Amino acid sequence: MWVSEHLSLNRTRRGAAVTEAGFLLPPRQSAAEVLAAADNIARYASIAERPVAFETGVNYLQPRADELDDGAWFASVAECADCGILLDLHNLWCNQRNGRGQVRDVLARLPLERVWEVHLAGGMALDGYWLDAHSDAIAPELLDLAIEVVPRLPNLGAIIFEILPQHLPRIGIDGVRRQLEKLARVWASRAPDRAAIQPVVRRHPGAAGTRSGQEGDWQELGEWENALVAAIRGDVTTSCRFAELARDPGIAVYRQLIGDARRSNLARALRYTMTMLLAGLGADATEALLERYFSTTAPDAYAAVEAEGFANFLGGQTELLSHIPHLAEVWAFEYALLRATLHAEPTELAWSSDPAEIFAALDAGRLPRDLAATRTSMRIEPH
Repeated sequence: MWVSEHLSLNRTRRGAAVTEAGFLLPPRQSAAEVLAAADNIARYASIAERPVAFETGVNYLQPRADELDDGAWFASVAECADCGILLDLHNLWCNQRNGRGQVRDVLARLPLERVWEVHLAGGMALDGYWLDAHSDAIAPELLDLAIEVVPRLPNLGAIIFEILPQHLPRIGIDGVRRQLEKLARVWASRAPDRAAIQPVVRRHPGAAGTRSGQEGDWQELGEWENALVAAIRGDVTTSCRFAELARDPGIAVYRQLIGDARRSNLARALRYTMTMLLAGLGADATEALLERYFSTTAPDAYAAVEAEGFANFLGGQTELLSHIPHLAEVWAFEYALLRATLHAEPTELAWSSDPAEIFAALDAGRLPRDLAATRTSMRIEPH
C-alpha cells in the first residue's frame, strides 16, 4: 500500500562528479533541506505510484545550534511533503543515547496520525555510542516505549522487527519468535480497523521543478553534504562553512561503519579471495592492504561494484598474487564472476590443480597446499 525510504543521503555531487558516501548519512536539518526532502519524496512517490513514508533516521553527529531539532525536522518534512512517517523507534532511541533529542520530545513534535509503520530492533555499543546495528533482541525499555506510543498511532499499518542475518545466531529462530510474540501484543493495542493510508499521491508546493527558496540555500545543502563526506574521508576543507564537522566525534563512528560495510561487501562478493588473503597474509597485513585500497578509492553502494574495484586493485599487486599459492587463480575466478554479472563478459580460466580441492581447503579455513598438478579449464558465462 505504501513504500518507505530513509531520510538520508548516500552520495554527493561536486560539479559533474558524483561521489558515493558509502553509508546513509544525515542531511542538513534546515528549512531549505525540508523543501529538498519534500521534493525528493514527491518524485519518489510519482515514480513508485505509491504513497511514501520516510524513515526517522539515526544520526551519530552531535546536535547543532544552527539546525532544526530532530522533532521539528521530521515534522516539517512530513507536513511539507504531505506524506507518511516510518517511525523507527530504535533509531530515535539511539539518537537519545548518543546525545541528541529525547525520544518523547521528538514524539511530541510529530504528527502521529502520519505514522504508517513502526520499526524496532536491537543495537550494540561502539566507543561510547549506541549503534542501530539490528544485532539483538529489542531492549525492554524500548519495548515499553512501543507499548506507550502504538495506541496513539491511529493509522498504523505495520510493525517490523529488524535483525541482520549475520546476527541471527545471537538470538536464534526461537528468539525471533519470542520477539514477534511480544510485538503481536503491542500490535493488539493499536486502534483496530482505523488505518487510513493516504491512497492518492498528491503533489506539494515544492514538487519537482517548482522549488522555492534562495539559490544560496541550495548551495548550502551541497556544501553540507560535501563537507560531511570530506570529513569522513579525512580530506582538508578549511574554506567550507562546515569545516568544523571534522571535529565532531561522530565522524569517527561513520568512518568505522563505512569501513566495516566495505569489508563486508568484499567478504561477500570475493569470499575465497579474501579468505586466501587472511590465511596467507594474516589479519594485520590484509587490513593494511584494504586501507591502501580504501584511501585511494571511494566506496560504492553495491557490493559487486565495490568488489570489482578491489579486484582491479588486487590485479596490480603482481608480487602478492604470485606469493600465495593459487591466489592468482582464485582471484581470476571471482573476478570473472563479477565481470559476468556486471558486464556480461565471458572468461576462459585455467587451473593448475583441481579447483574443487582448492575451494574445499578454503571452506575449511586453510590455504590449499601440496595439491596434485592437473590442468583444468573453465569458462565463465554470463547469465
